[in-house]
Amino acid sequence: MVDKILITGASGLLGHALVQQATEKGYDVCSVYHEHKPQAGRAIRLDITDANSVIECLRLERPALVVNTASITDVDLCEQEPELATRVNATAAGLLAETCGKIKAFLVQLSTDYVFDGIRGNYNEGDNPAPVNQYGSSKLLGERLVMQHANTCVARASVVFGWGRSFRPNFGTWLYSKLSKGEHVNVVSDQFASPTLNTSLASMIIQLAKHGTRGIIHVAGATRASRYEFAINLAKQFNFDTKLITPVKSESSSWIARRPWDSSLDVTKAEESLSEKPMNLSGALQEFAQEAPKN
Repeated sequence: MVDKILITGASGLLGHALVQQATEKGYDVCSVYHEHKPQAGRAIRLDITDANSVIECLRLERPALVVNTASITDVDLCEQEPELATRVNATAAGLLAETCGKIKAFLVQLSTDYVFDGIRGNYNEGDNPAPVNQYGSSKLLGERLVMQHANTCVARASVVFGWGRSFRPNFGTWLYSKLSKGEHVNVVSDQFASPTLNTSLASMIIQLAKHGTRGIIHVAGATRASRYEFAINLAKQFNFDTKLITPVKSESSSWIARRPWDSSLDVTKAEESLSEKPMNLSGALQEFAQEAPKN
């Protein structure tokens, strides 16, 4: 019997990659979306903040596995609308976990490095979260609501980039678009993270779901890098002019919400336990370049 997997946020950056890979692996894929209809899987439109609709959908579909990537990731929007952020990033995640428990489905909840304050970086799974903005706070609450239920996993990633979502660029595709046209860009040099390729992240999450890995695990990229370092490495990968990239300090940005200075993640646990390993930045950018002609 083919396992059924339900993926929320299926038209998003990670969701798109998850749907593609799960389909290729032979899963019966339910592609749950809110606004943009996904290209693959059996599309199901759903508002994950509508409790009755969520319960009805999961009881009807009876998936063995659920991956929740649906989230408000606009950090400044979360700061401006904290109630909306809490409703989508936390309350809805808790409801999914509760409902999954009732139908005996395993849930993987996508979370973020922004649950940490960014004071020292290289955070491992045992470090205490201390978010500095509403986005991080809402995602941390989502983690805690999910972890109240047994058959769950919280997978934290960091600065996810990749192809597959034309309606909203990410840091990688934005840089590619600008630099390929010879346009200058200002990039923050004093904010560090663990850039994560969406296809690599999808591979790790599918393995977590398949094996029912419980608890919290960091599945980010294996390289700590500033956004400026990321941009320089991307430019070199595509033979773009690195002189188009100007380093700037984060204090010069127009951000509304505070960002953690160094939210990089320690991925030792994933490296030791998964056959699908976190990728270093060089390998991730090589794969990003190889996937570019398809888009």
